[in-house]
Amino acid sequence: MRTTHLVVKVASRCNLNCTYCYMYNMGDDSYKSQPKVMSQKTVKSMLLRIKNHCIENNLLDFLIIFHGGEPLLAGISFYRNFMKLVEEIIPKTIEISYTMQSNGVLLDKKLCEDLNDLEIGIGISLDSTPNSNNKNRIYHNGKGSYTEIIKGSGFIKEVYGQQCIDFLCVIDTNEKPEDVYNHFKKLEANSIHFLFQDFTYIRSNQSTIPRIGSWLVEMFDLWYSDEDLKKPEIRPLTDLIGLILGVDKNSENFGKGINDTLVIETDGSIETVDTLRICGNGFTKTKFNVAKDELNAIYQGSELARQYYNGHDNLCEVCKNCSLEPICGGGYLGHRYSPKNQFDNPSIYCREIVEIICHIQNQLLKELSNEVIKDLKVEALNYNNILNELEKYAF
Repeated sequence: MRTTHLVVKVASRCNLNCTYCYMYNMGDDSYKSQPKVMSQKTVKSMLLRIKNHCIENNLLDFLIIFHGGEPLLAGISFYRNFMKLVEEIIPKTIEISYTMQSNGVLLDKKLCEDLNDLEIGIGISLDSTPNSNNKNRIYHNGKGSYTEIIKGSGFIKEVYGQQCIDFLCVIDTNEKPEDVYNHFKKLEANSIHFLFQDFTYIRSNQSTIPRIGSWLVEMFDLWYSDEDLKKPEIRPLTDLIGLILGVDKNSENFGKGINDTLVIETDGSIETVDTLRICGNGFTKTKFNVAKDELNAIYQGSELARQYYNGHDNLCEVCKNCSLEPICGGGYLGHRYSPKNQFDNPSIYCREIVEIICHIQNQLLKELSNEVIKDLKVEALNYNNILNELEKYAF
């Protein structure tokens, strides 16, 4: 087991208080015991572990994703010092790439220029429409953040270029897909990654979650029929298209690939992905730390890390007997969690995932030649028939 990229929590606090946040509003308060900003001592230890890991696993490329909280709270001097340590520690034979996921409210032109000079890409978190964003992505005083996020996005476009605006968006099914799609097109988004809101079986079930399936069906039809050559790439739609057509588009949400993301907390703790905190307070905590442990120590000593790494294998009976399993891969591991069965459940979004896969596959079949259909071994799908079949396995 090995990792090819790290989510580095450079700041453990956030200047926003998003209503659905898995870090701060889903029952986990372990962030309170973390340093507010990662120290340079911890950065140095982490880079030494990255160096050792790359050499041991013959990795010539490695990705660092600056995250938080809000990573811009660390300040630009943190990133300048970070890069100096990279120059000192990481061999020239290993290429390190950098990106940052930010809410964007602290961005100005000078900060964008400084980050660009350091070759750090920036992705922006923005929700659906101005109305949705100001309802969900709010400051600690309850004020909406839309205006500041858009201003920050404008600086990215000005400094990085028009085709460099990549957005993460938590799906809000209260907003019409058409309004959401037009909103992001108006912003000239290069890509949009629509995220499922994080639910488990702890307080929810498949009947109480948002109807994301029908929402994504409508979004797919809007996007797929749009003949604009500059239309944005949309995940997970492009991921699912690729998987249906036999292209390697594996992710932690779909497909049958491994999940090799690791997280380094501000105190240097080595953990599996922080979204699994939705499963319980302190759920991702381990005894491993870059100050004393190599990165792969977590795979040797953490059952959760191994479960996540192989998250698309060892599925429940429902998933094993589903014809869509090679595409779906059981969905995201955290969305399968219940206190009783742990991860031995279908995704809480199972019906929603079946709905969007059926729709996309049936739409693609209308345009594929008979020869391609035969080679891919794909056929028309019936949503209700699949659900009825799954009912046999205590769905």
